[in-house]
Amino acid sequence: MESHLSTRGEDFAKKKPTFLGVLENAWDPLLNPEGIVNLGLAENTLMHAEMKELMNSKIQVDSHSLTYGDGFSGSRKLKEAICHFLNKNFSPDTALLPSHITVTSGVSNALECSAWALFDQGDHVMVGRPYFNAFRSTFSDRAGVGLLEVEFGKVDPFGLAAIEKYEEALSAARQKGFRVKALLLCSPHNPLGRCYRENVLREYMRLCERHKLHLISDEIYALSVWESPDLPDPVSFKSILSINAAQIMDPSRVHVVWGLSKDFGATGLRIGCLISQSNGRLLEATEGFSLLNFPSSLADSLAASLLMNDTFTSHYLTTNRQRLTQSYDFVTTFLKSHRIPYCQSNAAFFLWIRLGAATADRKATDDEILAKLRNQKVYIAAGYAYASEESGWFRMVFAHPRDVLEEGLKRMLQALAS
Repeated sequence: MESHLSTRGEDFAKKKPTFLGVLENAWDPLLNPEGIVNLGLAENTLMHAEMKELMNSKIQVDSHSLTYGDGFSGSRKLKEAICHFLNKNFSPDTALLPSHITVTSGVSNALECSAWALFDQGDHVMVGRPYFNAFRSTFSDRAGVGLLEVEFGKVDPFGLAAIEKYEEALSAARQKGFRVKALLLCSPHNPLGRCYRENVLREYMRLCERHKLHLISDEIYALSVWESPDLPDPVSFKSILSINAAQIMDPSRVHVVWGLSKDFGATGLRIGCLISQSNGRLLEATEGFSLLNFPSSLADSLAASLLMNDTFTSHYLTTNRQRLTQSYDFVTTFLKSHRIPYCQSNAAFFLWIRLGAATADRKATDDEILAKLRNQKVYIAAGYAYASEESGWFRMVFAHPRDVLEEGLKRMLQALAS
């Protein structure tokens, strides 16, 4: 039968996320032992018990929560709670105010808001490889903004030498007629799990000033930075908000996104925010289409209660970091024992691992390795989905209880041996 879809409808149908099949057949040791072990999606399930206990104790529905509330871009209560929490944990140079924030249904939604409001169709945003795969759909699918990928080769993507790679890519792109309007940082980085030093962040800001670029800092993993047994002198997280932008670049071009999905293991809550302290017009623009980004009033209320609870958030963040360290140590010890190379990290909750160097068939392509993993019913994401510069790399999430990791790693080894 004919679908009767539009051309763009047909295009979207082809983009149905492949991981939906994983979610529909998730492994459970008792209920679904033949299901798929999910070590691919960037979710942190280590603290779900604590989050459930808090949320179940805070569900108090009033009439206000059953209405449009204070508007479509977050309640006044939630904006004040976000300011309270981020002023405490991000150490902004200028204290955050509710007028600096628009609340959205998740951080990807906040990024898409910036794409609609800051850029025109056909504009480009620079991003270094590898990068979070959903950036493509977030900027391109509906807003029509392209990504200009920056390659680093042997240069450390977190060092000062990386700035020159951006300069080269920008120059080459503009010579070809590309309209490059912004630089996008994922800080801490997805998928590499590392942070940028302050002096490097400042150089990125100077780069943006030289070329009149917007700087968008995705800080969704900001507070998921932990003590790594691999790194005795790790780089800690530094928010762009903590740097006095006015001394370096036009502050109206500095924007930050953050949300509860990662740091609080609540991807289903769908609460994110776009922060722009010196560009009120940007936030007014997002109000213009805020009906399309309206977060649930119930989620809004829960998030506000959570972020204002200093006792809970302090204990939560400390415990979460401890558990991330333990999970990282468990998985990396396993990888070392089986001679599977990986990149050392101390942030977020995934590892960049080189399965291509550990498979029995060293000539196996990434797609062939993926097929082997699927056959063993374990989901680990291929590096090429993140624009990896080299083949053989995969992103594996370790922020899960020990039984999930043990089952997933066992299946991964079986796949590599096949």
